[in-house]
Amino acid sequence: MSGTPRERPPGAVPATVAAGLTFATAVLYVAIIVSQGEEDVGGVIVITAFIAGLGVAALAGAMRAGPDRVIPLGIASGGLMGAAVVSLFSIGLLLLLAGIFALVAWTRAGVGASSRDQLLGGIGGAIAAFAFLLLVIVV
Repeated sequence: MSGTPRERPPGAVPATVAAGLTFATAVLYVAIIVSQGEEDVGGVIVITAFIAGLGVAALAGAMRAGPDRVIPLGIASGGLMGAAVVSLFSIGLLLLLAGIFALVAWTRAGVGASSRDQLLGGIGGAIAAFAFLLLVIVV
């Protein structure tokens, strides 16, 4: 290791918090479903994987240093906000909290990003939110 400390890019801390909350929420969701004795685990696995994927997107945005990190952060914030609204009466409040942290990270990371990357992050977030809605309807 070199002696110089690595400077964190803007929004790295809230993105890491969002990722941690998202992963914890995915585990909690599985625990809730298992405690209810749900027999159809296929839908639970798909929804949990989607939520975990949003956590991975937030973590990817936290770990990257380049300005294009607004893309995974936009996907995470849009997807988490959409998932929070759809699942408000179950795990939605935790997803909303994670979404707020992801949104803060997205706005901080967007300062040095190109308008193209910002737009791609926003479009990705909208797609992720609608994808979660469709996933819940189909599953």
